Amino acid sequence: MITIVVAFDGSRTAKRALLAVIDLARACASTSNIHVAAVVDHAMPPGGLAKAPPDAPDLLEREAATALHAATEIGAAHGVNLSTHMLRGHVSTQIFALAKELDATLIAAGTHGRKGLARAFMGSTCERLVRDATIPVLTVRSEDPL
Repeated sequence: MITIVVAFDGSRTAKRALLAVIDLARACASTSNIHVAAVVDHAMPPGGLAKAPPDAPDLLEREAATALHAATEIGAAHGVNLSTHMLRGHVSTQIFALAKELDATLIAAGTHGRKGLARAFMGSTCERLVRDATIPVLTVRSEDPL
């Protein structure tokens, strides 16, 4: 049995990663458990670069719930039942914790392919997943370079 954790934020690249996982699970011709995780990270930008509105936590939770609903619809459209998880905390830490809890075989994530200042400022969750994972990580880029 293959257990795959998909880091999912509802973005185009996250959807592409989920579709790649669905294709991979079918190609493996074995029972696969696909777990889609959206992580709500309430971390504040360093040095007060931006002030979050008071309802930011609620907005983030609604966005995560919307993303997970979209993932469920993608799975259903492809005849795949998947499990969804809304996690709270630092994204890579929570993805690793879920993967460990589930004894996952693979982590999958979309990557936006940002470079330069955009990458330095926004960071790269996918890079942290690849760098720190103890299991294989499948990364899926967007169709168009950003």
